[in-house]
Amino acid sequence: MNRTVEKENRWRVPLQIIPGMRLGTLMSVLRRNRFKVDRKCSGRLVFLLLMGALNSILSRYEKPCYGSSLEDACIVKPPLFILGHMRSGTTHLHHLMSQDWNFDFPSTYQAIFPHHYCYSQEDGCRIFDWLVPNKRPMDNVAFRASTPHEDEFAVAALCGISPYMRILFPMTEDAGYMAFDPQSLQPDALESWKDAMTCYIKKLSLWKHPKRILLKSPPHTGRIPMLLSLFPGAQFIHIIRNPYDVYLSTRHLWMSTFAHSHLQMPDRETIDEIILSWYMELFFLFERDRHLIPAGALHELKYEDLERDPLQSLESIYDSLKLPGFDRFSTRTSQYLETIKGYRKNKFQLDDASREKVMMRWRTAFDSYGYREP
Repeated sequence: MNRTVEKENRWRVPLQIIPGMRLGTLMSVLRRNRFKVDRKCSGRLVFLLLMGALNSILSRYEKPCYGSSLEDACIVKPPLFILGHMRSGTTHLHHLMSQDWNFDFPSTYQAIFPHHYCYSQEDGCRIFDWLVPNKRPMDNVAFRASTPHEDEFAVAALCGISPYMRILFPMTEDAGYMAFDPQSLQPDALESWKDAMTCYIKKLSLWKHPKRILLKSPPHTGRIPMLLSLFPGAQFIHIIRNPYDVYLSTRHLWMSTFAHSHLQMPDRETIDEIILSWYMELFFLFERDRHLIPAGALHELKYEDLERDPLQSLESIYDSLKLPGFDRFSTRTSQYLETIKGYRKNKFQLDDASREKVMMRWRTAFDSYGYREP
């Protein structure tokens, strides 16, 4: 067995999408889901409990790293949010725009371990990179402790409130703490989420000062009113992709990655329904609230255009949002694009039944975004 295979196998055992919760948060999530964990998933639960204990211990050593400065911190520069359903190209765009020195971003380690990364990062990143593969299992994109990552995982770990908790508990569906729409959350859950989100951005701002924070999270697509309220002056980039491709890629994501995080064993129909309903809910929420975004604070683009001519698409973003420094940024981006020149996307076949189902459920999105039958 070669080293790559050994590393892949070593990583498969502890794979969890939200391993950064403290023990108290994890127990709260379990209690809300009535401790319904399938016996086949008991090993995963043990791993999360052990990680919860470790996170609880390390978080006690974290506070001396920033003292009282976090409570007094101000978010001077409003974040720039990348929106879009998962598998719509948000990660690719995030990686491209992270080449701009005017921005900084949550690294993978900072997003996965938000409670203690200030304290543990130096040694933790080395351990993390030793344990995980160099590429993500669902799309072969680079995956290291230092690469840009989704802030959703950090906030979920901080407060246990996120649609991504549905990945751990796909059957019990704890809606009051998993909803995309902040208005559908329990009042206490909403306040906890707001506190966690604000705290995390403040902490990033202290760590990244004085750069502007670049964030990407598919669930943010449904949180526009809340994000505008928490971060006045925030700007947004919404990326769209052919719904058929989104469906196939999202289905692959669930099967290749999320399936290893389940604490309950769902059937294929349940997963399919989650995929279909999540897409429509995010589409509805974004279209409902997009008018709240001030003029000049939103830019939309299609993934297909970004793929065809990335520099032209990026220049349009910078012009539309009046972002500075495109010339220097474009040089660094061109160099980055050379490093991923050999990258090949996964290819999937869409069967007739799935095609009909996706068109029927997502027809409004097809019409709104100008996509048609292949």
